[in-house]
Amino acid sequence: MTYGFVSLLLLLAQAGTISPQAPMKENRAPVPAQPAPMQQPQSPDVDRWFAITFMQGGNAEMDLAALASQRGSANEVKAYAAKMIAEHKGMSDEMMPILQHVLNTPPAERLAPSDQLARKHLEAVKPVDFDQEYLMTQIGGHLAMLTAFQTEADNGADPQLKEVVRRWTPTIQAHLELAVDMAKHVGGSSPFKH
Repeated sequence: MTYGFVSLLLLLAQAGTISPQAPMKENRAPVPAQPAPMQQPQSPDVDRWFAITFMQGGNAEMDLAALASQRGSANEVKAYAAKMIAEHKGMSDEMMPILQHVLNTPPAERLAPSDQLARKHLEAVKPVDFDQEYLMTQIGGHLAMLTAFQTEADNGADPQLKEVVRRWTPTIQAHLELAVDMAKHVGGSSPFKH
């Protein structure tokens, strides 16, 4: 049976019905040599989410830094808090006109419920543990902020907002790295200490 099939193919090839070198044509969709890279859809909803997240996070950074300026005991924690106030205010000042355009309304000047709880916790913590607790909130807050910045840079729709976000992302990364580094040796009980 196999011999008969091969003979039939040879006869068809000789008759010019099929070419042994040419692939058989079938009704198939072309397959690209390399798959196209996955592109995330860009969305104005991402811009709105980022605007709200940034405003609440920025408000929390400045609010908790003001508290750290009063309650912090280590000079480096107070210096870090002053840096947070100055740099987050600079970010907010630059982004505010863009954020108002994205939101179509002036953004609310308020803290997210989780940031309100963090503030209450920091107000109640013992002075000896304040610096460490403050730095832990900074690590968590800057991780969340970095995620928001990366999401906006990758998936946002507003080109002006994305450009400003990309420019400030290294600052957020530096804030996070500094908080982690300080948490290793500032007083209190740190999960980073050995």
